[in-house]
Amino acid sequence: MSLLQYLDGNSFFHRMDPSMKFLWTMLISLLAFSVTNVYLLALLLAVHLLLIRVLANLRFRSFGNKLLLAFGPAAFFFVLYSFLYPAGRTILFSFWILNVSLEGVLFGAAVALRFPILVLTAILFVLTTDQRRFVYSLIQVLRVPVSIAYMLMVALRIAPLIEEEMNNIIDAHAIRGMDMYAKGVREKFRRYRLIIIPLIVRMFKSVGEQMAITLESRGFGAYKQMTFAEQLRPSRTDVLFLSAWILLFAVVILAGFGTFGAFSNTFTPWGRA
Repeated sequence: MSLLQYLDGNSFFHRMDPSMKFLWTMLISLLAFSVTNVYLLALLLAVHLLLIRVLANLRFRSFGNKLLLAFGPAAFFFVLYSFLYPAGRTILFSFWILNVSLEGVLFGAAVALRFPILVLTAILFVLTTDQRRFVYSLIQVLRVPVSIAYMLMVALRIAPLIEEEMNNIIDAHAIRGMDMYAKGVREKFRRYRLIIIPLIVRMFKSVGEQMAITLESRGFGAYKQMTFAEQLRPSRTDVLFLSAWILLFAVVILAGFGTFGAFSNTFTPWGRA
């Protein structure tokens, strides 16, 4: 399964209006960055995993090694900040010249938990969102200009194209007898060069020309008023789902669990008490 390609389905997230889903994705990302409480971040990650499995009907086994994109950097930053946190006071144990402090472990855990939340949110959006309906929804629901909506669609579409072209180039080299698992830094660099250079040429020359010809042949931007074969509107369930998360975000921030909490508490009665 391609990580960056839409998967057809009938789950709640598949049926959800793309614009509402896009706003929810931005809200989750903002919430992950603003929350500083480790336990709340862990709860947010657990809820997010539950949403992926239940409301999106996606199996984590199908992701395979692609989950390293989410949890690999998280483990790295957790270990890094646990050992190198500069302002630690509560020392848990020492290793050589390095001190592991409770403050460093908590800070590293907070930084590490943000990575899977952000990456899994992006994966969930891409796997459950049809690009054509996403563009239609941006234009019809959010009133986004056509040129900006098309740029967003190209940004989502270009990643699967790069992945597909790279796999084609690797298969072509393998058919010709090239060992793609060569050892040594110099040999690996030479293999990567034989993949990256054709990939760049292919993306700029062929894919770029195809997009330009398609836009020109369909008269992109020739008329101010566009017609659509499908009219999209968010359902009441979509609006309620997004509203619930907006309410949760407001409660978390006003309660002081986020970076905006200290500022907001200055102007709220329960913060001055």
